[in-house]
Amino acid sequence: MANKHLLVNEVKVSIEQKIENNGPSTYRTIGAGQDLVLIHGWGVNSNIWAPVVEQLSEHYCVHLVNLPGFSDEPALETYSLANIAHRLLADLPQKAIWCGWSLGGLIATYIAYHYPERVGKLIQVCTALKFVEEAQWLGVKKEVFSAFKSGVVKQPQKTLNRFLSLLAMGSETVKTDIATIKHLMSDQPEGNASALLGGLVLLDEVDLRQEFSQLSMPSLTILGEHDNLVSVANKPKLIELSSTNQQVIFQKSSHAPFISEPILFHQVLISFIGSQK
Repeated sequence: MANKHLLVNEVKVSIEQKIENNGPSTYRTIGAGQDLVLIHGWGVNSNIWAPVVEQLSEHYCVHLVNLPGFSDEPALETYSLANIAHRLLADLPQKAIWCGWSLGGLIATYIAYHYPERVGKLIQVCTALKFVEEAQWLGVKKEVFSAFKSGVVKQPQKTLNRFLSLLAMGSETVKTDIATIKHLMSDQPEGNASALLGGLVLLDEVDLRQEFSQLSMPSLTILGEHDNLVSVANKPKLIELSSTNQQVIFQKSSHAPFISEPILFHQVLISFIGSQK
């Protein structure tokens, strides 16, 4: 485990040495070439991408986004997809590949639908177009999600720590993955309370299945075979919604394939996006 942590530390230091700050927002860039935007998920920040950033930056100009209310990014008065999109688009390139993980994938999908001229290709990583189950759509059970929201209000630190473990639960390298995730977040500022709750409201209420079916740009959906949060069994429904959407299932991963299988993650993105190297 110590060796794993040492490797992650080396990656973090290497990235920090290459990163450039951009204006008033806290997003960072590393590398050169085609623009690739990475959007993190709920409860964490852009540091979660550290295991794959350096490799991706060898091919692309990687933009590491902190969502409003996470890391040092100011929170929003009203936490909506429209307001989040407005905040992000103000500072990011006019056209880029957008890759979002979990809640970040929901945000990237919203932007791809409403601002298609800004999104060259869309990559969803363990993203649920609708997070909570409904009829034939598999998702987190309503009562389980409601209990989790209550936990964030009553015992935020305990609930967040449990959530970080849940991200890797079921993967073939679960113990190492959990240690890596917690290590990456260990020295990071906690998310703003309103942003945490606002993000949960979005996950509870948003349904982008119809919008996804109307996307015009190429899209890729990455799923984890052992994901307990976003069911891989919805794959046929994704094909029904979009016959042009590509899907790749990471056989050894749960909800964080870029942590569990970083080399494969890098290869899949290169294959989908292409490389100018």
